Amino acid sequence: MLTKIQNFTEKYTNSLLLFEVIAFFTFTLLIMNDISPVNKYDENAYLNHVRTILLSDNYWYLGDRNRMPLFNYFLSLFYNLNLSELDNYYNLKIANLALTSVLSFLFFLKINKKFENKFILINLSFFILIIPTFALVHQLLVESIFFLGFCLLLIYFEQFYDDPTIQNSIKLGLSGALVYFLKYTGLTVFFAISLFTIIFGFINKRKNYIKKFFTVFLTFFTLVSPYLYENYKNFNKHIFYNVNSEFYFWADSWEEIVNGVRANNDRIGWPTMKDSELPSFSKYVSEHTLSDVYNRFLYGFKSIGIDYFSLNKLGSHITIVSISVVILCFYLAKKKKVLNLLKPNYFDIITILTCGFIIFASAFNSYISTGLRYTLPIAIPLFLMVFLKLDKINLEN
Repeated sequence: MLTKIQNFTEKYTNSLLLFEVIAFFTFTLLIMNDISPVNKYDENAYLNHVRTILLSDNYWYLGDRNRMPLFNYFLSLFYNLNLSELDNYYNLKIANLALTSVLSFLFFLKINKKFENKFILINLSFFILIIPTFALVHQLLVESIFFLGFCLLLIYFEQFYDDPTIQNSIKLGLSGALVYFLKYTGLTVFFAISLFTIIFGFINKRKNYIKKFFTVFLTFFTLVSPYLYENYKNFNKHIFYNVNSEFYFWADSWEEIVNGVRANNDRIGWPTMKDSELPSFSKYVSEHTLSDVYNRFLYGFKSIGIDYFSLNKLGSHITIVSISVVILCFYLAKKKKVLNLLKPNYFDIITILTCGFIIFASAFNSYISTGLRYTLPIAIPLFLMVFLKLDKINLEN
């Protein structure tokens, strides 16, 4: 029976993936307005940004340096100034769902060639759709698109590491720019993994990746240069200016932000405050003890732990699936005497490092804001990593 299922999935892989995505789109479309009937919180900010784009001169508004501009420009294609805000909210959520569904299908086609056992791939795609992708797609947020783009960035890093051709360099630079234009987190990860790849490539392959990255960075900076120039011009020459990384991350509470930098026009230009009053890394270090830092991380890790280990939380499903597949991998590897296949490769390492960075950053940021959405980017790369291991072990007789 299992052989027949595997043969069927092998023969109709693309059709099954398309069916999954269509079912996901249809089901979500039917229930998303019941789950999120009115716009609130960050959704209002996205609606305001889109409206500002449409009312701006020359269709040019790159945002307030809290949210990145790409998603807003996509939404502006579907915003109707003659409709009510609620009607636009519903329409833009459909547009977001449609784009998420299309990108999900393209993402599955991209990773299809990585899997020998297509039945494992079908299971992976199912879990990706019902957990991290579905988690926030019923709201007007960039996250569902960002999660897919974030994992694609890691895949293109692996592709470049294995074969640093001009074509793969351009693809990596392009994906880095697109992910950065979705969320600022993408920029941090892009630069961090680039540095890691240069060091790891030299140690592991004795290959000089510095020259290889020239085309990557040329592509990246060419695409993001208009945004960086506007940052330089309007925000005190800080080309990578973002209110979250620049100020909010180093504050002790949301009230401090609201009464401080936000009240002093941090989203229009450089805050009209004394430099000594601005939240920053140096200010935080000078004013806090190790005990303060410990308590802040402890508070954050407790919050994350609840998200991922309480059975009534969505994050627990990510934990259950991941741990179950890891246990299965160890069992099969030991049974087949191929434990060496569990040795982490480049993709595994950058996935683990990236997941670690996001978890630690989210824990530290917990005094400002908490929630599953901040750590959910780890889900798709984590799923892909463990399911690829399962596929590799499954190949062994």
